[in-house]
Amino acid sequence: MITLPSHTSNVFQPLNVSYFKSFKTTFKKVKDAIIFRNNHMELNKITLARWKDQALRQSFTKKLKFGFKTTSK
Repeated sequence: MITLPSHTSNVFQPLNVSYFKSFKTTFKKVKDAIIFRNNHMELNKITLARWKDQALRQSFTKKLKFGFKTTSK
């Protein structure tokens, strides 16, 4: 668990807006597509790491710049 000092969470808002939401959505799509194709797939740490890598590659485009541009004043 991480504790942030008071009134500093706004620093991370661009990441929430642009990156974390996109990553979660993309990770779910990758996971669902793979599970649909491989009904009896073994789930382990290596499998989850592969899904994470695929989702990172797909979601990490220009979204970070967009998030900082739209939330900064």
